Amino acid sequence: MTAFNRIRLLAVTGAALCGSVASAQSNVTISGSIDAGVFRDTAGRKNVGTIQRSHLEFAGTEDLGGGLAATFRLRHRFDADTGASEAGTGRPFWHGESTVGIKGGFGALRVGRALDAIQAHDWAFDAWSNYDRIVSPAWDLWHWNYSADPAGGGSGRVANAVFYDSPKFSNVSLHVSASPESPEGAVAKTRAATLLYNDGMLRMMLGSGKNSAGATETLAGVRATFGQLSLMGVYNISETLAGSKAKVTTLGAVYRMGATTFKAGWGQADINGVKQRRMVSVSTGYSLSKRTTVYADLASKRILGTGTKEVYGAGMTHSF
Repeated sequence: MTAFNRIRLLAVTGAALCGSVASAQSNVTISGSIDAGVFRDTAGRKNVGTIQRSHLEFAGTEDLGGGLAATFRLRHRFDADTGASEAGTGRPFWHGESTVGIKGGFGALRVGRALDAIQAHDWAFDAWSNYDRIVSPAWDLWHWNYSADPAGGGSGRVANAVFYDSPKFSNVSLHVSASPESPEGAVAKTRAATLLYNDGMLRMMLGSGKNSAGATETLAGVRATFGQLSLMGVYNISETLAGSKAKVTTLGAVYRMGATTFKAGWGQADINGVKQRRMVSVSTGYSLSKRTTVYADLASKRILGTGTKEVYGAGMTHSF
């Protein structure tokens, strides 16, 4: 699909959604974020480009009566510096999510393509919400041997799947994702489940999954908030069918002081008993407004066989 056709598709989609607001009185939102900056990567190159993600999202609900509501979400991810779809082999145009579903007192049920039950919730246990390519230990280290969609170019999302999110019971909720389909060469059906506890100050999760290639993953996370300070940690184990085992540990901290936010992180990946990577990172962000933030990142990454690399950058994000 050409860039012109994609723009036309988005325009038609937006018009259709706006039309549905008038005819069906749906609650429809258009939101997203645009991020770009200047940074130095681990190869020592200077770049202008994406540091955090840029995306465009259409989402909505329609009241069906009886406590039920229909839902949908379409999310496209792109690189703001070029305007192209976010780089990645085999990724679809609606890479972020494309689901339709229903919700009510029983919880929420969706069908389509979305983050699996683990990666839809683990972001809360990283200081950068797994959202920064320079300083986030989650971005560099989590899910080392695991992809929710190995047949679709590698991603935390699973296609052709069903997703269920339960209501909260005593601050505990259950989240499940599964695909009934078996891609060519599959040895298993992709599925994952997460138990999440969240009382507003303490958040804990335990998730486990298996993908169509037979790889498995377990992730445990905890985050505690004390006023303006949040502390968090994750332990993630992922193993391929062939037996390669990765053990990843990350720690993070977030401190808010008015319009300024300070973040720090540390992470280590032990691959088959060898310390493959270790990193330490810090960043500072300043909110110019409710929607616009400027930030600076700095990280030191020790990579086995290549030594220690210093990476840094500065950028700006606008959300709408």
